[in-house]
Amino acid sequence: MDTRKTKLCFCETRDICSKHSQWFMPFSFNLSGSKGLLLLLLAVFLLAGCKTVPLQDRNFSERGGFLEQAENTGFRIHHNASTDNAVIGSLYASGKSVLLNGAQVKISAKVKNNSFVSTGPQSSARIEFNAADSSCLLRVDRFNAGNAYADSSDCQQKIETLHARLQAKDAILHISVSQHQTEVMVLSGAIKVILLEDATQSIDVRADHGIIITHEAIGHPYPVTPDEVWQRIRWRGDFQLYKTVIDWNKIIAGAVTVAIIAAAILFSRGRGGGGYSSGFPRHR
Repeated sequence: MDTRKTKLCFCETRDICSKHSQWFMPFSFNLSGSKGLLLLLLAVFLLAGCKTVPLQDRNFSERGGFLEQAENTGFRIHHNASTDNAVIGSLYASGKSVLLNGAQVKISAKVKNNSFVSTGPQSSARIEFNAADSSCLLRVDRFNAGNAYADSSDCQQKIETLHARLQAKDAILHISVSQHQTEVMVLSGAIKVILLEDATQSIDVRADHGIIITHEAIGHPYPVTPDEVWQRIRWRGDFQLYKTVIDWNKIIAGAVTVAIIAAAILFSRGRGGGGYSSGFPRHR
């Protein structure tokens, strides 16, 4: 993907940029003459100001935290502080097989509460959650296979896999789920692990430790080296994520250009009108 190429707003960026096109709808009935030309030029400059750029710092987290999922991974997300139709965050997609509630996401999309996000082969997704107060609770379930990287930040995350319930706050962790086991590595902070089949069995796992949970039992935490952590999370580097931004420099430059053209048109009309009103007789 050419990150320098501007994207028109009727693509995936419509939630940010398509608002500009609505400004010109009242004028669509009369696009003839110089007024129509000026409106058309202004619309083109506004639309050209929308572009896609790479996400720069993938490790930075707002207060709401984020989740990244590798290929062939899916789960449902519920935020306790929002209604069913409320927007709880933004999704950024990489690859051709990122689905939000069954619909393909090409670049980015808003995520509503109780949404299901899934990825297919050679695809990845990142969900950044809206900032909330310290009482927020994010539930993730139907996580039956795949890999995920989670930064809970200030919002408590409760993640349910086939084998365990994980409780994390102010923690960073990597989760790998297969049919037979869930493997968790804690990169920062501490989490609580609860056996799904028996809630009386639980254990706390602190940073730089991993743990394996099966249907029947919770294993013992074991130390992990930086190299082991890197081997687990290296898939994140295989996918480039993008977001849509508005280039205000281009929009301002376009507005100035339109203003100059408008001034030139008015000036030429003024000179022409002055010739007819000067009082001199017109010769045929």
